[in-house]
Amino acid sequence: MKLKITKSDKKALLAALAVCGIGILFSILIVLGVDIYRQHTYTSVILPDAYRITDMKAKEHTSYSVNGDNTDYIYIITVKYEIDGTSYTDTLQILQGTHFATELHARYLADNAPEEVLGNLYYSEKDPSHIGRYGDDSLFVE
Repeated sequence: MKLKITKSDKKALLAALAVCGIGILFSILIVLGVDIYRQHTYTSVILPDAYRITDMKAKEHTSYSVNGDNTDYIYIITVKYEIDGTSYTDTLQILQGTHFATELHARYLADNAPEEVLGNLYYSEKDPSHIGRYGDDSLFVE
């Protein structure tokens, strides 16, 4: 049995592939745009000896998608830092099940301030009350 593909079938397949390709390209552009925005926004560095983790607590976090609810557990990490004589406090989030989170939580319980585990933090000179971090996708600004 031989399958016959018509010109209209080929056009439909090409159209579907084009839509998928455009969607993938659009997704890549969004990710790159967000990364470029973060790199241009959070340009000033806070070294590990210039901040202190003051609290770390677990929290249930539910995200919603077309496939239903997805409940994860996250750590809310409270960080205190000082810029130009002004003291700030901001929070970061990290997924609880990662190796990084396990190490950070163990160090927090042992040291009560494991600054060096987070590495460098970054802030915007326009609004230093919010911090960010690069290098670990499981950590993000709240």
